[in-house]
Amino acid sequence: MTVQDKLSALRKAMLENQIDAYIVPSTDPHQSEYPADRWASRKWLSGFTGSAGTLVVTLHEAKLWTDSRYFLQANTELAGTSIELMKDRLPETPAIEDWLGSTLLDGQTVGADGRVISAQTARRMEKKLSEHQLKLVKDDDLLRRIWTDRPAVPSRPVFEHAPDFSGEPWQERLTRLTEWMTEHELDYYVVSALDEVAWLLNLRGSDIDHNPLCVAYFVAGRRGDHALFAAPRLEFSLWTEKTPDGHTLETHPYEQISSYLRRTNAINADIGLDPATISDRLCMHAGETKTTQLASPIPGWKAIKNETALGHLRETMAHDAVALLRLRRWLDGAIAEGINEHEVELKLSELRGQHSHYVTDSFTAIVGYGGNGAIVHYRAPEEGSAELKAEGILLLDSGGQYHTGTTDITRTFAIGPVTEEMRRNHTLVLQGHIDLGTARFPAGTTGVQLDAFARRPLWSEGLDYGHGTGHGVGFFLNVHEGPAGILQNPRAAKGQLALRSGMVLSNEPGYYKTGEYGIRVENLVVVREADAEGFLEFETITLFPIERALIVKEMLSPGQIAWVNEYHAMVLERVSPLLEGEELEWLTEACAEL
Repeated sequence: MTVQDKLSALRKAMLENQIDAYIVPSTDPHQSEYPADRWASRKWLSGFTGSAGTLVVTLHEAKLWTDSRYFLQANTELAGTSIELMKDRLPETPAIEDWLGSTLLDGQTVGADGRVISAQTARRMEKKLSEHQLKLVKDDDLLRRIWTDRPAVPSRPVFEHAPDFSGEPWQERLTRLTEWMTEHELDYYVVSALDEVAWLLNLRGSDIDHNPLCVAYFVAGRRGDHALFAAPRLEFSLWTEKTPDGHTLETHPYEQISSYLRRTNAINADIGLDPATISDRLCMHAGETKTTQLASPIPGWKAIKNETALGHLRETMAHDAVALLRLRRWLDGAIAEGINEHEVELKLSELRGQHSHYVTDSFTAIVGYGGNGAIVHYRAPEEGSAELKAEGILLLDSGGQYHTGTTDITRTFAIGPVTEEMRRNHTLVLQGHIDLGTARFPAGTTGVQLDAFARRPLWSEGLDYGHGTGHGVGFFLNVHEGPAGILQNPRAAKGQLALRSGMVLSNEPGYYKTGEYGIRVENLVVVREADAEGFLEFETITLFPIERALIVKEMLSPGQIAWVNEYHAMVLERVSPLLEGEELEWLTEACAEL
């Protein structure tokens, strides 16, 4: 089926169900950023592959809302589909509910699948649509009528993330949750976000590409009667047979979570749930207004990495750097022989895979040459990737999932002669990266307050970038992790959370010239206590040299020059023991003082 065929089939189903507009979000029942294939409905229907976007289909129009990271990508992927791109968060772009209010007639019906929108989102949508005299219906998944070869709920093998790596047995984490439930007088608490289930139980899998997760729900019982809902797997005996004293853990098929919550609600148990991550449908089964809707404590707990995890992560950074070093050295010869972006992605995965603790990439590498580098979340296609030439710059954003941590690094490489404009703009980005990385700030400071540190050098030249500056990073978990972030948007919840010691975040300012090139410099940083009482600072833990050919030394302040030299000295000290011969010579030269 073409996109047009799919839209026609959906409109037929809408007519049969008396629905005038249908909303297709990017989410799954767990509000995951990257859903398993079974719930990739927006991608299947529209052909747009970005991780964020909402498709709205009426009987006569189709529009897709997405943010500035995906404007260029969406323009390309939506071409010829009749779906119009709506550039979200721009002043001239109406919110979805407002557009529907101006398009539909009073009393008409908007449909959405209550299984994949959160209870919180459903309430917001209902309120906004009612202001336009529109009704929201959440009863049906219309795509199940037309998506005949829809994938099943995934059931790949799972394994325990050993306490030697995580720094804490899952039994202790479970006890911590039941103690929290006791404080809040809850009989049961539904853990619905996949990375929360994974962290709580030290449970890892591969149900979703690049995210070491198992698609599951976990219902914790204050009295120790717990239940896990997932596609059956023999490996779950690792948990059912090792519960703490006084606790039991039963496993049930994934789809039985609804009936379990209905039965639990029927006995008037006090059920707690997080309205931001539980689906509207499950919230209804749990009793809706009878439930205690309370934000999960797990995101805050898992955001603060313990010293065992941080020690492993620092070591992992050195091994990750070796893979990237070998890729960088390989590039020059490969370009001369002929290589494209997709082949660079495959080569880097192969090199990372040589480390014993490597599991998978933490996301599909962004390998953007020339104008493709200006597409913030570009993905090189298997067929038709750009051929690299010995000129200009290559943006490479990549990372790995290791038992010992999750990495995410971006470097901009000069793979041949570059323009002075490229060097100048790369240096502006680097200045912002340094200014944020060296910031010292009082406890209680939020990401929104820090974001301008990274943008100031670009702003001084009338330049900017359209994405956040930093996101949280999990420990052998999601590469994008809440609850904190470094963002410009003051309304974004992640930017409003105070940073705390032990959090791991990215520091990744950039600059993108449409159709010509993209620049980004990204390291991971750990929030730590500064030597001034009551203050925090960042420790940079990523270990790979910054492209010297793209640094204009004269633009840097003495303090910024010192930072580059000190950073490169640290890289050389920590990575060189893993190298010898020509590789060590290459690193030594790349880390030479400015």
